[in-house]
Amino acid sequence: MSEHKFRDSYLSASLTFEDDKITWHCPEMNDTREVMMSWEQPIMSKMAEVAVEAGDDVLECGFGMGILSTAVQSRNPASHTIVECHPQILVKAREWAADKPNVTIIEGKWWDLMSDPATRYTAILMDTYVDDDLHGKFRYFCKNKGVDGCKISWWNFSGGTTDEWMKFYWEDVTFTEVTGLNPPENTYYNRDNYFIPLKILQRPQVQAVAHDSYINYRLSTRGPICNLDYKMLGIMTEEDHLNWWPKLHKATTKQDMKAQGVFNITFDVGDLTCSANLELFVRDKENNTWVAKKVKDLVVGDSVKANTKPGQKKVKTIEFDNSDTVHRLIQLGIDRHYYINDILTKKTL
Repeated sequence: MSEHKFRDSYLSASLTFEDDKITWHCPEMNDTREVMMSWEQPIMSKMAEVAVEAGDDVLECGFGMGILSTAVQSRNPASHTIVECHPQILVKAREWAADKPNVTIIEGKWWDLMSDPATRYTAILMDTYVDDDLHGKFRYFCKNKGVDGCKISWWNFSGGTTDEWMKFYWEDVTFTEVTGLNPPENTYYNRDNYFIPLKILQRPQVQAVAHDSYINYRLSTRGPICNLDYKMLGIMTEEDHLNWWPKLHKATTKQDMKAQGVFNITFDVGDLTCSANLELFVRDKENNTWVAKKVKDLVVGDSVKANTKPGQKKVKTIEFDNSDTVHRLIQLGIDRHYYINDILTKKTL
């Protein structure tokens, strides 16, 4: 029997709710199967402990008996969204959530949330049943629905730590062991110990500028970064801008990309459009030094280091474009601090 047919059979089945378990009769297999059991309590409590912090925006996929949901609530999340697709469990979930103002119950499948690209979460917990979308889509789903640093955990069907398919082929998955389970005989897990997986979502720190920005070359020339032949032209670096005949520095890579959500900064002279993590050098007035600072942390009035007189530019306005506009950006791989629109930019290698 295909997994898809198994799922459809489950969704149309009449479930049996007991104090210690939820079961259903599978006509195709002609047996009774457990959806969830109360012995999972230590696992669910520990999953919430390792993956949820106070103030998190949590997405929980699958309600079951509400064991994990209750554990998540004990962690004091800012918001707690639960998506459930079985109609009988959905009724139970809504009853459970009735007195919890930070809980939102969504009817449907977790993949349907992709239709709302603006909503993202700081923790994603997956414990669904008979889920034929899971291994084909979960990794991509988390990439799109989790913020940078999102904590992701899921039901470890293997119980161990080495199954790459269970880890969705993610690297850097950590595990927390739960021992002394002693589960009663069941159809899905019968070990005395269990390893809770945790993946911290980490996106590359893009340090890119608008494709029509100007890059400064040696001998006081400059040109559009989009036309840069990084193998041939000498890029002006921090060490070189005062030298009459600077060294020939090259970028290692030039990467074109498209992105939403950029910063538009205007200075007393000139402007710059770039990604949030691009680093400029800002004057620390108290210590009279230049310190690297990400664009997203700049404030109006900051002075950034430049190669034009008087050696700095003052930030006049900062705007974040949170529209649906897709911007073309370019990121260089270079091991020296270099100049974009006459502004000193931190090296990316």
